[in-house]
Amino acid sequence: MTRQILRSRQQAQNEKGRYVYCVIKSPVEKISFGDLGFDGEEVYTLDYRSLSSVISDVAFREYAVSEGDVEVHKSVVGRVMQEHSVLPVAYGMAFKNRKLLQLAMSAGYPAMKKAFTVVDGKVELGIKVFLPKDAEGWDESRRRDCRSDFLLSLKDCAADSKELKLFSDRMILNSAFLVDRLGVERFSELVGELSSRYGELKVQYSGPWPAYNFVDIHILGKKRKGFR
Repeated sequence: MTRQILRSRQQAQNEKGRYVYCVIKSPVEKISFGDLGFDGEEVYTLDYRSLSSVISDVAFREYAVSEGDVEVHKSVVGRVMQEHSVLPVAYGMAFKNRKLLQLAMSAGYPAMKKAFTVVDGKVELGIKVFLPKDAEGWDESRRRDCRSDFLLSLKDCAADSKELKLFSDRMILNSAFLVDRLGVERFSELVGELSSRYGELKVQYSGPWPAYNFVDIHILGKKRKGFR
């Protein structure tokens, strides 16, 4: 009777879906990050060769974009980042069962191994620079010089960088930088120096984040595009 109960519990667990928050290097032993996942479920590691998916058990469903669910995803990844280099995956990456997840890990393993050489020991930092309202004297040439000053100064402290879309007429710069964890303090100092040099501009500095802009976040899904 006891065996039947244990077998039933194991079967029920295996039938649950698995939601993937990110991927890390395989630890020596399974890690539990606490009951931080969807529906208060435990977030833990599931090994596949030298990598581990960071997952929680879920009732399998489509994950529509909602502020609450996205915040759960982000908070789990932020917790994992405190102790590990993280390969980010797209929000909503859920699998019907453990077997399908492991098949996806198998298929994506070569690309994930390669991607880890990009993100290992590094984080993403973001910089946005805006003109003040009713700014005068900022023609295209001056904007270009300012943008170049920021980029050339900050690239010295970054392993890679990526210029992102300028979504406002007042925006001079919108860039992501891939920075070694040990270099974050120096990078922050440079941001402070540049902010002081251009005191009339609004500088938004964010991070550290997972390296979303430097790898393929759909690496476990069907929308694979390769990574930079």
